[in-house]
Amino acid sequence: MKSIRSSEHITGYNESAIAKGETNDCVVRAIASTFGLPYDVSHKFVADEFGRQNRKGTFGTIPKLRDRNNVQGIPYTTIPKEQLTYPGSARHQMNGGKPTEITLSMFIEKFPTGKYLVIIKGHAFSVVDSVVIGNAEDGKRLRAKIRFAIKVKE
Repeated sequence: MKSIRSSEHITGYNESAIAKGETNDCVVRAIASTFGLPYDVSHKFVADEFGRQNRKGTFGTIPKLRDRNNVQGIPYTTIPKEQLTYPGSARHQMNGGKPTEITLSMFIEKFPTGKYLVIIKGHAFSVVDSVVIGNAEDGKRLRAKIRFAIKVKE
């Protein structure tokens, strides 16, 4: 699976003084790469709209994204939970198991084109036309369960 580091994809990332001093900024980078925003614009947006403090991470991202329908005027839709689950294996179904979350590899197979912001447990990144954009290891996390996803309207 193809993967690109956020620093290679986000406009103004390498030149940003803010980015050089940041940690725990996966939501900022995911919004920047998904919506095509410069890093500093995305950083200010997440701080203002989501209450993010510098170097502290972003909390409550899913409900905050669910309550909105655009980022900086760019519209998006929330992927319904039913499309992010599957019944599970035959053994899982026989034992009365509930539907389970799809993995990153299943997500890319199901949604091969488009711009998506994807949230897994404790982390966010982008998937743009089947290419994972985030940390270097995000493209290798094929079994990570997708908790939430949005798609940018084009």
